[in-house]
Amino acid sequence: MTAQSIVRLAGPADYDQVWRLLMLAFKENAQFSLSHNKVHWFIQRALFPDRIQMSDTGPRCVIGVIGDHNLLEGIAFLSLGSFWYTDDRHIEEFIVFVDPTCRKSFHARALMGWMKGQSDAIGLPLLTGVISNVRTEAKVRLYERMVPKIGAFFLYKPEQAVRASSSAAVA
Repeated sequence: MTAQSIVRLAGPADYDQVWRLLMLAFKENAQFSLSHNKVHWFIQRALFPDRIQMSDTGPRCVIGVIGDHNLLEGIAFLSLGSFWYTDDRHIEEFIVFVDPTCRKSFHARALMGWMKGQSDAIGLPLLTGVISNVRTEAKVRLYERMVPKIGAFFLYKPEQAVRASSSAAVA
């Protein structure tokens, strides 16, 4: 049985389950190799923002989760960002993911609603999208019902890059 589709802010006690969901998402959707150190660095910034020095100009992140500390069922990972051509800030979605065992729920809609709520709360636009290897078109249709479509993603990998990234292992 799945948890209610209620999103809460992740905290330090959620670290192991956040990692678990991110690794499941990586296995399902990744287009590039995994950097354990980088993932750890981003999770630390989101779960322990009080450890970030005031002079640190790195990203500020937040993670919304669904479920108990011992078994998270969904995750949305957000960061503040800006494009190369502007000083305007936006909320950048790194990932929205629901555990495959919990997909017959309203978790994806709840996570999207939470992200839109974060956008409303701080008055910054939300940039979100779908990069996936599994049920891509169904995910796109869900997003199209919830937010305006502004583009599409395409990826070309030279043969060498394909071999290098597909040989990456997940621990």
